[in-house]
Amino acid sequence: MIKVNDFFTKRNDQSQILEYNNPQFECYSVSSYFSPNQRYFVPDHWHEDLEYFYVIEGELKFHVNGQTIILHAKEGILVNSKRIHSNQSLPGKSCVYYCAIVHPCLLCSTKYIEQTYVQPVISPSSFDYLLLSHDDWTSQIIKELVRIFETPGFDNIELECLEALIRILNILYSHLEKTTLPSPASPSQTNTFKSMLLYIQEHYSEKISLEEIANAGNVGKTLCARLFKKYTSRTPGEYLIRYRIQKSIELLTSSEASITDIAYAVGFSSASHYTQTFREITGYTPLKYRSNHTANTVNYHLINGS
Repeated sequence: MIKVNDFFTKRNDQSQILEYNNPQFECYSVSSYFSPNQRYFVPDHWHEDLEYFYVIEGELKFHVNGQTIILHAKEGILVNSKRIHSNQSLPGKSCVYYCAIVHPCLLCSTKYIEQTYVQPVISPSSFDYLLLSHDDWTSQIIKELVRIFETPGFDNIELECLEALIRILNILYSHLEKTTLPSPASPSQTNTFKSMLLYIQEHYSEKISLEEIANAGNVGKTLCARLFKKYTSRTPGEYLIRYRIQKSIELLTSSEASITDIAYAVGFSSASHYTQTFREITGYTPLKYRSNHTANTVNYHLINGS
């Protein structure tokens, strides 16, 4: 039996655990890009961290708790803690971006600070996401974020980063009750969807039905399908197939297992069905994909397109 490692390292509740740049400083930051002929995709996940994403050039699509957001150049987004989200490239579009993912514990110097200033910002009743623009008060957040990435020569980068994050927290807290922010999704509905997502992530290698997925969330098949459409823009079956393909990519790029063994390991009934589905989604056969790619060490994968 082939073992498929998790695409993300996860806690018991399936929330993602980040591999921070410095393991002793809970902030992951990256400046990166993808070209127009690359398909970029980060699958649905959630984590305790706040995620800041700023597009320098190009465009990118985000999904956050059932909402679809298109980011253009000089725009950004802040995804709040424990919100289900994914992002992906748009056909034929490139993107140059900054991304900073920060655990709330960095901002909680004392219990008082945590309860008074941090929890109101990240609570389930707070905003799911915040769009960042140069045209309103959120431009202050962009300024602090960009400063971290574009100011050279920091010997004390952690302190500079922490200072910027505290400033951002102050900005968020100051506007929390004064500004109309996007309404959060229903916590109960979100938790129901997470339960069904978790079921797929734990049983994708098996033959599973729509009824079994729905039962994992204690809902009927109709509501199950509606929630998947809302949060992923796909049916449960479509999500399952794409998740299987995602898991197979991990094996293709990190092992020498045969295509047949990989097909069975991720839940396909035959190598031919797997190969056909893989080609439909990625534009390549599994063997061609393997020959073009090596193991990916970051928490997303790139699928080169034509």
